[in-house]
Amino acid sequence: MALRDDLTDYVGRNSSPNTKIVETHNVAIVGEWHAFLVTPGSDIRTRATVRLLLELLGDPKYRYFANESYANKGPIRQAVREYVQDGSLPPALDPNGALSDVVEIGRRVLVRRYQEVLDFLRANPRYILSIGTLEDADGRRDARLAQHFFEEFEDRKLRPGVPGVLLLGGHHAAAVSDSGFPTVRMLLEKRGFRCVSIQVLTDFSPKGVPDDEVIPVGTDLANVDPKAIVRLTSLVSKTPVSVPTDRPWTNGRSSPFRQVTFGSSTIPVASQFEYIVLQKA
Repeated sequence: MALRDDLTDYVGRNSSPNTKIVETHNVAIVGEWHAFLVTPGSDIRTRATVRLLLELLGDPKYRYFANESYANKGPIRQAVREYVQDGSLPPALDPNGALSDVVEIGRRVLVRRYQEVLDFLRANPRYILSIGTLEDADGRRDARLAQHFFEEFEDRKLRPGVPGVLLLGGHHAAAVSDSGFPTVRMLLEKRGFRCVSIQVLTDFSPKGVPDDEVIPVGTDLANVDPKAIVRLTSLVSKTPVSVPTDRPWTNGRSSPFRQVTFGSSTIPVASQFEYIVLQKA
């Protein structure tokens, strides 16, 4: 069978409408490809992420929600606090305006982006951990996000085993790093947290590079044959679906997600994420 056929068969045998995490864990990490901050068109990324967050947080065992997009200090953190306290929203971003300050743009966009999640948390109180940072250098950003997580966790006097949900960009959520520095997940695990990562994938295709494409392990990333690319959302007729990436398959074979990587990665999908969730626009 061709790789696409293998993936189709595996997904058909193992997918379900909901994410049922069977691994022992105390941090359920949701990895997303962030929606654009200003440019329109990427709303499906937010919808897919929010749907999964609400599904997970519906389980009362999860006692906190940590979010990379909520800055650890400053106007964005204050805007989140004000909305949770009294439902007040900052002004909406004018798409035709000339606002250039990234923090002010974030204040106006990011509370609304996850507003459904905040509404749920207002009705079902959990701790909100604001762990975001303006640091954008490779390695240092992961380290800063992890440090903010530890500080917020300790400020709430939470015990190490208390379970919660953590939202990160996909690269920070991975169990194995593609770079020479540890991911946020790896840093949490070094401190004793037990993590499971779920990557949310949509059929959005910015600049012709689909969110959900995978390629065979060992592919030269500088010279990818278009015929080798598989769009994961094309394997299913109805979404959302959740797929564990490393379950036993037919005739004792290993999961075909051990044979594919994301388009910018050299690490098998099954080594980076325990689950993927697929959602079409």
